[in-house]
Amino acid sequence: MKCVCLHHPEFIQLLVSLILSNFLYQASPKLAGTVNWGTTTVIGIFDGMLYGGSKEAAASVSKDAEVTLKLGSTKDKREQYRLMRDAMEKRFIRVTRGSIVGGVRLGMFTAAFYGLQNLLAEQRGVHDVFNVVGAGSATASAFGLILLGSLRWRARNMMLGSVLGSAFCFPLGNIAIFLDTLSAQIVDVTFADA
Repeated sequence: MKCVCLHHPEFIQLLVSLILSNFLYQASPKLAGTVNWGTTTVIGIFDGMLYGGSKEAAASVSKDAEVTLKLGSTKDKREQYRLMRDAMEKRFIRVTRGSIVGGVRLGMFTAAFYGLQNLLAEQRGVHDVFNVVGAGSATASAFGLILLGSLRWRARNMMLGSVLGSAFCFPLGNIAIFLDTLSAQIVDVTFADA
């Protein structure tokens, strides 16, 4: 079946104007104090990978003790070699999986938090503590929703995440805004003296 709308000149004009407007789109200037979303997301991914991998590596100590006990009871060198190789492979897989999962989790959280914070700052036209609180509350409640459990459990986690996100982000947002304004004043004074 042939699509008739593709042959209308108005549709083609609209399609061309949408494509050109996307290529020629000029981003609005970034508000002072807002952070670069991509950079913070990449930093969050690497921090999560480091945390997840180190947590799994520390948890592997008890597994290594079990392998050492098996090695002591085995006299065959080939069997000892096989046990060590299997233990090292399993440890590598656990640490790698922990790194990937930790990176994805913290990367998603960082991307959502800073993306919402920048969106709120752009929509409101001002960068203040309420953007930080709104982003923290929304992100924590969204992550409370995706935790496993029944619908009632998820609703509880959403409400708890929203409240805790606001409670943690209000003082931290105030500190961040204060440090931003302080650093801007220091830079102004430094360049004024030069």
